[in-house]
Amino acid sequence: MAGGRRMANRWALTVAILTLASGHASGRSESDDERRPAAMTPAQFQARTTLHDDDLDTIATITTADGFAKRKPLLGIASDDVFLRAFIDKRSGRTAYQVYATVRYRDYGWADWQAVNYATPTGPRSIATQRIARVRASCARGFACPRSETVGFPIDAALLKINSTLYVSDQSTAWRFKLMAQTGAERSLLLTTAEISGLLMAVDAYRTDRHLPKS
Repeated sequence: MAGGRRMANRWALTVAILTLASGHASGRSESDDERRPAAMTPAQFQARTTLHDDDLDTIATITTADGFAKRKPLLGIASDDVFLRAFIDKRSGRTAYQVYATVRYRDYGWADWQAVNYATPTGPRSIATQRIARVRASCARGFACPRSETVGFPIDAALLKINSTLYVSDQSTAWRFKLMAQTGAERSLLLTTAEISGLLMAVDAYRTDRHLPKS
């Protein structure tokens, strides 16, 4: 009897670990990660932006990379990551924007996320992405390895401003886009309108503090 109980306990523990790894323990892991960024306000995202600005730099960079960080899973591959960067000319105030996306997956080769489709008021637009980084974890020969690819693509300030106006308190609103790989794989991602608004607020605050024109 004691041996049977120990076996049952070990089985229950194994099931619990596998459930946590798949992100369904008590229905919390994925649902919490979806709810927490939706509950954040533009002001909260603005407060979490990071400024890179040296006296010898001609361009100041503001990023939302630390705006929201998903919890890492106990086992398996971490979630994808998406954030924005703004590049501000310190003389003219002109600002360029770029979306950065890190896609994590497990495979035998690189997916090569080479294009993106994103939503605009006049319909979807498709452009090429820029490869930024590739990372492959070590794994046994003959097995699919954990991999991550980071790509970026430019986004118009006008489109960001349109999406920032869609922010509604206590509602989940987002701008969506889809990465497409050379292998034929697709990955749908999003940026909340609160994060977009927070970045634009940070850019405006930087230009105001330094008496730069707003463009």
